[in-house]
Amino acid sequence: MLTSDEHYNHANIITKFVFRPFLNVEHMNAELIKRHNSMVKEGDIVFHLGDFKLTNNGLNKFEIVRQLNGHHVFIAGNHDKKNGCNTPVKYIVMELFKEPVLLIHKPEDATELMQKLGIKKAFVGHVHEKWKMLKTEQGLLVNVGVDVWDYYPVDAKQIFKAIAREGL
Repeated sequence: MLTSDEHYNHANIITKFVFRPFLNVEHMNAELIKRHNSMVKEGDIVFHLGDFKLTNNGLNKFEIVRQLNGHHVFIAGNHDKKNGCNTPVKYIVMELFKEPVLLIHKPEDATELMQKLGIKKAFVGHVHEKWKMLKTEQGLLVNVGVDVWDYYPVDAKQIFKAIAREGL
């Protein structure tokens, strides 16, 4: 399972930046946890591609993770410095359906690495609601952020089906 940009505890993501359809931070946190758990089983591995939470207000990383199903791997996002998610993992390359895929937070970092590593697909976050899939010179970028997947994490199989539907 993959996800990004949950922005737990971030009030301005609701009312100022992305205009998420939640009443307040508590409502958003609860709904993100509920939707996560409806998709993720206890033994699943979940890759969080950055910006798990934004502030040190509210629930801390461990209080949130305790409520989430799955085993969690955190990849650094641009807001993950002082929020309890300071991971040293900048990116991961893994094989999905016999194809190497780059997992990284920022699309601009992805295209640079894709070119260097010869990888044609990258799963990214950072861009919130701006786009779901983007074809570039280097290959295909897929946004796994919650804002474009109805606030749910997404399964790799679901992503590859969406790519096929789009003819990408």
